[in-house]
Amino acid sequence: MGAKEHARARRARVGARCCRACPSTLACAASACVGALVALALLWCGTSERAERASGARAHDGTTNASVRAEDVCLFSPASFERLTKTLPRLASTWRGAISIAVVVDIAAEPRRALELAQIARDVEGNRARVVITVIEALEEFNRPGEPRFPVNMLRNVAREACVERLGANFVLMHDIDFEIFPEAPSDDLLRDIADILQLDHPRRALVVPAFQLHNLFAQRLNTKRDAIINARKSSMRSDADIDAIIDRHVTEHGSVSSSSHSMALYESFVERDAHKTSIPARRSLNLTLPYSTKERLKRLVHERRLADGFQLNYFPIAHRPSNYTRWFANESNTPYRVATHKHPYYYEPYLILRADAALQFDESFVTYGFNKISYAHELSAAGFEFYVTKNAWTVHTNVHASRAMENSVGKDLERCQKHPARSNDHRIARIGHSCIPAFIRRLECAYGFTLNDVEFNGDPSAPPPSDLMFRLASDENIVCFAGCVTDLEDAPRTPSSVIIRGGRFVDVTQGSDARRRKRGLCERFDAHLVDEE
Repeated sequence: MGAKEHARARRARVGARCCRACPSTLACAASACVGALVALALLWCGTSERAERASGARAHDGTTNASVRAEDVCLFSPASFERLTKTLPRLASTWRGAISIAVVVDIAAEPRRALELAQIARDVEGNRARVVITVIEALEEFNRPGEPRFPVNMLRNVAREACVERLGANFVLMHDIDFEIFPEAPSDDLLRDIADILQLDHPRRALVVPAFQLHNLFAQRLNTKRDAIINARKSSMRSDADIDAIIDRHVTEHGSVSSSSHSMALYESFVERDAHKTSIPARRSLNLTLPYSTKERLKRLVHERRLADGFQLNYFPIAHRPSNYTRWFANESNTPYRVATHKHPYYYEPYLILRADAALQFDESFVTYGFNKISYAHELSAAGFEFYVTKNAWTVHTNVHASRAMENSVGKDLERCQKHPARSNDHRIARIGHSCIPAFIRRLECAYGFTLNDVEFNGDPSAPPPSDLMFRLASDENIVCFAGCVTDLEDAPRTPSSVIIRGGRFVDVTQGSDARRRKRGLCERFDAHLVDEE
């Protein structure tokens, strides 16, 4: 049974479950049957609009036109201020498509940080207007004492939305700021793969970009050299004294910027100022040849020099192993291949390219560290998406930093979790995003009919779920602590203020409020927009 048949069967199970829970037989019939009736009508009759769009995407000989442009593909990522300032210049030098980053900054207390981000965006290589930074207000909910809750999946949702609303992207690439994509990304070959795999009549598909990592010392030495070259090419920029003068002038004219409302007035003045600026010419990219910027070079780095490997293959191999590095390196056709699993691989967390109008939301209950990208791949699989691996692009973890996994491996809270009888063998699991897993799995089953029977564990389709997972699923009381997770019993965070920077210019400001961000319903599907189309 293929992915589409599995999806239909799951929808039928969801319909039956809805009927049992529905107080009204008539209402139940409507909710359970409407999707089937629409699907049947489309199957027999089709729609002229879809036919026209599909025919426009294909040549007359039946092949797909490579009509996707680099600017049609938007890379989006969450970031902290520290990582963004380090990595954006490198990322923009190797990725020529659109870029959307969402970053948390205390914009009331530290307005100079937003000005620094604008400076960095103004000085990137290539077309500056392709880079959008959404600066999100650092709410108290994001940094509780002793329990930081970096809103990683909320930032992903914000950055993905900016890809479409600000940059007009047709395709989105789920990424992390610490990685860079090669070669000359997006290359013409990758654009052809996007056109071929993510066709208009196949919205439920995702294109996997395999991930690699460098040995830390090797990466640090390379970054030192690269950063020196990039910094030497920077244009003249405002000095720190100029930034301070801008803030001081605003304080003199309007008062303190320590409150959110006053700081928003400061940023609104920046928007008004930048609206009258002339365009800055694009800076020519250097296109440095790096030890991993071609497939042959990467292959030598992995197999001969042993200075690179598939991402986390030694530490956590099940996260990327389903992408099949052996097949990816094989000297055979460069055609994308299907991820060869009958069930969805548990812990799979690939970097993905999707149609912008088909991409799903991220579950915002996952915060800080753990299962946040994994949950997205699970959600896509539950919604019937098929995963294909491109052989014409790869992403490399080039930024060396302390992992949030290690940050969650220390402290009194860890000691308490280690002593708890319900602890896992991996003590971090007790206090990171994994504590969200039971509620998340229940949501997937209720929304899509997707259960643990649809999941493959440890690369073995017949393997049962791990005992520690089943133990936690049995009762929420078996979850040691909820760090790394916004539980169903908590309110969603408030609506933060935001500042939009595009091409180094301040272009928009949105004042936050005490209204809570919308929280996901227990049985809410994230593919409702696709169900309506199908």
